[in-house]
Amino acid sequence: MRRLGYACTKLRLLPLLCASCLLTPILLVLLRPHHVCAANGDTLTHEDHNYPRLQTLPELLELEVDGGNYESEFVGADRSIIGRAEDGVTALANNAPGISTIKQGSTDFWTFPSKALWGVSSPPVPGLPSPLQGQSSSPTPAAGEKILYISLTTCIQPSPKSANQNGTPDQFKFYVSTSSSNQKPNNSDNAIAVPVDGGFGWLNISVKSDVFIGVFAPYNTDFSGTYNYQLTASIDGFYASYYNEPNGDFIDSDSNTALLYTKSVTSETTSNATSVFQKWMSGPPAFSMFVYKQDDPRILGIQNSYCALESWAPVQVSGAIGTSMTLIRDGQPRQQFHVTNLNGSSSYYATTVIHGNSTASGGGYVNGGGTVWNPLNFTTKSDNNCALVFNLTFCTSVAYAAPSNPTNKTLSPMLGAKYDDYAASLYTNFSRSLAQIPCNTTASAQYSLARTCTDCDNAYRDWLCAVSIPRCEDFSNNASYLQPRAVNQLFLNGTNGSVTSNDPVFKPDNFSRVYYSSSRNPMIDTDIQPGPYKEILPCKDLCYELVRSCPAALQFGCPLEGHGLNWSYGDSIGMHLYPPTCNSLSSSKGGAAVLRGMGFSAVFMAFGTALITVMI
Repeated sequence: MRRLGYACTKLRLLPLLCASCLLTPILLVLLRPHHVCAANGDTLTHEDHNYPRLQTLPELLELEVDGGNYESEFVGADRSIIGRAEDGVTALANNAPGISTIKQGSTDFWTFPSKALWGVSSPPVPGLPSPLQGQSSSPTPAAGEKILYISLTTCIQPSPKSANQNGTPDQFKFYVSTSSSNQKPNNSDNAIAVPVDGGFGWLNISVKSDVFIGVFAPYNTDFSGTYNYQLTASIDGFYASYYNEPNGDFIDSDSNTALLYTKSVTSETTSNATSVFQKWMSGPPAFSMFVYKQDDPRILGIQNSYCALESWAPVQVSGAIGTSMTLIRDGQPRQQFHVTNLNGSSSYYATTVIHGNSTASGGGYVNGGGTVWNPLNFTTKSDNNCALVFNLTFCTSVAYAAPSNPTNKTLSPMLGAKYDDYAASLYTNFSRSLAQIPCNTTASAQYSLARTCTDCDNAYRDWLCAVSIPRCEDFSNNASYLQPRAVNQLFLNGTNGSVTSNDPVFKPDNFSRVYYSSSRNPMIDTDIQPGPYKEILPCKDLCYELVRSCPAALQFGCPLEGHGLNWSYGDSIGMHLYPPTCNSLSSSKGGAAVLRGMGFSAVFMAFGTALITVMI
């Protein structure tokens, strides 16, 4: 019996011993001290004493171990914030906008987790041919940290409850925290308050771990509806951008259209052009433009946000519609916009933008949210007898409003060509005279050691185009620097035109003077017949430059002060203002400016001092 009992006991213990042998390795792993892998602790972004177990049993616990960082995988939850962020905090991914519609008085909370901060950058895509002039370089992060770029754009804002309601809804309150103890930042001492202006706010910050963001929508009893916005964080650069100065200049307008330029996109010119210059000039236009009335309440308050402009701006010029590259000012590439379908005597804002990064847009792309510049403001002309002329073949530097007659339906579409052909025909006599000068000769035989025949030709061409294509202003404009023209003719509506006593330049005997009663170019009165208008006189420097640049044998000379100069030319001091007090083809603000001033009948009858005199 004892032997049998012993045998039975052995049979009972055998399964237990086998089970113990199988379980022992697993128990040793699970019960091993936590500090065994302490040497690897410096690879962890956050201290976690479960790390050794996770290294050993990732397949059992379904965990991802990546260079010492791990994240739980639970269906329906964002892995990046499980166990790190509080409830109600939503995680952002790199260059992926968080889009939210939020009620007034509510707050959204977001986080950009450490894994995304130290994760993979978005893939680069082609953008602009070269960085724009004046853009600042990226900041340098602190040691062991990275720069995080955060941008907020308001796409939709509440509407006024009353049609007579003035003002705009309040701007978002936008707070950023880098402390895990303040995961829902608001107006507190340990949160950064980011200003939001015109629907846009941005911040770049040097960080090493999780970043938390709070977006508060203010409540205003005078407005109804919700806000919609995009919040984006990026380790590569700002997803959306805004610059608080305009990108370009307003050049001129007529009653229904306007002409605007961007700033030069590169300092290269035709004389030092590289492949960058060629890419700017031959590639698709990089900029777009939004134009809207200044009293349009829909866009006010969100005018600095690209997504808002894209949704609300009623007039948009983009791509190849009304836009092209130009070298008109100083040989540097600029983009030109011809905005149409405007109303006369109306004030507008014109905002230059880049859609995405110019070649790609939307989530996943660096700068995919677009760039906005501060708007230009301009007012269209009220009278209807000035029309924009530009992109001419001979007078390539002319781009402004010239006298016109919209009632002549045959002439109107060909107005620019008519002026250009007329100037080109008058250039012929000058070119024949200049051809008699020994231009290609030794330095000692040239007429000047400082100027060449090319300089003379350019100066004459500029002067000729300016005086043959006057820069037109409304007759109702009473600025003191304007010269009334054709004052004895009828207005286009059939009423009699004359300078009244309210005009600063009113003098009773002026009605008998040729420079008041007619245009400087006889073709304008005979073929175009614009009626009374006013003209910005050409700058004196244009006349002086012609005299300096050409051979003395041509006998060019400028009229004297008090003896024709004041009626022929304007003061060059105001040439860089807008509106310019005189018109210069090299003006930086007056557009492709123009000379104004001499009587045309006397100009081309002979070369000599009569060339630059004025009809009286």
